[in-house]
Parts: sequence; C-alpha cells; structure tokens
Amino acid sequence: MPWWNRILVVDDDLDLLQAYKEVLELDGHEVTLARNGFEALRLLKQGLRPALILLDLLMPGMNAWSFRLRQLEDPALASIPVIVLYAQDVGARAMNALGVDGLLEKPVDLDVLLATVAAYVKPAGATTQPSQ
Repeated sequence: MPWWNRILVVDDDLDLLQAYKEVLELDGHEVTLARNGFEALRLLKQGLRPALILLDLLMPGMNAWSFRLRQLEDPALASIPVIVLYAQDVGARAMNALGVDGLLEKPVDLDVLLATVAAYVKPAGATTQPSQ
C-alpha cells in the first residue's frame, strides 16, 4: 500500500503494539511497528515514510521528547504528523513542549483512535488525486 495509508506505531508494550496493529489493519491501514524511539528513527532513516506516527509518551531509552527532537532536526522527517499516546499525564506544559498534532489518553478508545487516524490517513482504496 502507498505511504498515504501507512502508520508507524511506536510503543514499548508488545501487547499494545499488536492490538493497535490488528485494529488499524482491520480498518484497512498498513502498519509498521517499532518497540522504541531508536527503532522508529532507524526505520525512518532507512526510508520509511508513514502518513502518521502513533508515539508512546514514556518509553525506556528514548521517550517521546527525545524522539521528537531528533525527528524535527531532520527536514525529511519533520513534517510527518505525530499523535502521542499517554497513560500518565505529565502536565500541560510538558505535553505542549512535544509540539505534536494530537494526544490520546491510554487506554485508547478504539473508535476515538480510528477517528483520530482518519483525520491524517486516507482510508484504503482512497485516491490521492485532488478532486476537480
């Protein structure tokens, strides 16, 4: 499937990764998984260009803030939208510092997840041609 339907999901919880993958694939999206920020950046540096990144807030090794700093430093990656998934509220100021496109609180309601994703990722079979 083309890039416009690809979602990169980054989370250190393997069970959550698999759950997100199943739900998103059932909704017609191509899903790539990364267990941490380092793995996600490696995939992106190797050429992966998702339409959206779903990023866990707190992960060992590289948290969402560190990931975003590195993502934004790279002009080829900076424009990829990011939605942060969080279980622990770290405060509005810290969350705003992420400069992300959205925030979803865990456990994420699946209908909310799919509605949020739909704002950034075209459904399967959609055309990328502008309507005239």
